[in-house]
Amino acid sequence: MGTTIASAATSVAQSSLPTRSFNGANDRRRRKRAKISAQVHVRFAGSSGSAEEICTSVDVSRDGLLFLSPRSTYAIGQSIDVTFPYSAAATALNKPEPAEIVRVTEQPGNRFAVAVQFAAARFGVSRNAAAAPSSATAAQTQQNVVLAVEPDPRTAEVMRTTLQPDGYHVIVVATANEALEVLKSTIPAVFVAEVEAKDMSGQDLCLIVKRNERLQRVPVILLTRSAQPADYATSHQLGAVVCMAKPFKPERLLHVVRLVAPPPPQKTTAYSRTSSSVERAF
Repeated sequence: MGTTIASAATSVAQSSLPTRSFNGANDRRRRKRAKISAQVHVRFAGSSGSAEEICTSVDVSRDGLLFLSPRSTYAIGQSIDVTFPYSAAATALNKPEPAEIVRVTEQPGNRFAVAVQFAAARFGVSRNAAAAPSSATAAQTQQNVVLAVEPDPRTAEVMRTTLQPDGYHVIVVATANEALEVLKSTIPAVFVAEVEAKDMSGQDLCLIVKRNERLQRVPVILLTRSAQPADYATSHQLGAVVCMAKPFKPERLLHVVRLVAPPPPQKTTAYSRTSSSVERAF
């Protein structure tokens, strides 16, 4: 229970789950899910104490997740509070979110696969919230802060020398825990993290950002050294706007940041920041 979030790249064997038939809608949702193993804190709505537990996720999508539990007390239609991804670390940005149980399936070894759907769609962003960003978010993003997790000093310096002349305030930290400390008081215009980071993967960090009410609108750029198709697919499933291969060209990083972040106040150039522009560029 005291461990930090497991690597988001950890896959769960398909054989652990029974073969089921799906209709078209379920099949589409299944294709959008990512195999993620991370801690989930579950509590029955309005309850405490023995009515809560920490489980492990199997599949994660934008509007729900599947976790494994030894308890047989879960039932379809129950309202629960879910904190995902959950960490007992002091720097954790945990936030419970209301959800409803939509499926319970018994598994071998006296375990139960519990599928839940979050009350709010797309990582907790409601349609109204997406249309009208909060004043706090707007105020922070005007600072044009680019927060990056980069342990390599040379790459960190490349980020600074590439982005700062364009008017961005670049904060580079070496570890995920340092980034979480910064995120407690700062809402960056862009968040950059490496998938293969040692203390916590960039994909785990992306999950934390997208499941946090304050941070869910922050564009996330993930960097990967493996450049495997699975890295790109999983990164986009988790909400990252772009997954870039390392080493990268400095001008490419600048171009991506210009696409997804507000332009610096001192710049008059109009940057295109629509999601369609990102898709066309990459």
